[in-house]
Amino acid sequence: MNSNKSDLWNLIVLLKSVIIGFIVLIILIVGSFIGYLLFNSKDTTIDTVGVYNLVNSENGEVIATDLTSEDIEKIMVIINGED
Repeated sequence: MNSNKSDLWNLIVLLKSVIIGFIVLIILIVGSFIGYLLFNSKDTTIDTVGVYNLVNSENGEVIATDLTSEDIEKIMVIINGED
């Protein structure tokens, strides 16, 4: 009779351990996903269709699309400091 109680107690402890492990696993998965979303958030991308696009050289994100050749000339004047 005493061994039945011991076996039942061991089963309960095992089930508690499995349930706690499962809960911890779910928390880790959800936490990792939330961390990924927080630390790897990027601005939305823009589909580019123009001939000229202004691109950030550090991260490759498009700053402006569909620039005309006149726009490019204005940008180059500003960059070079010409008046």
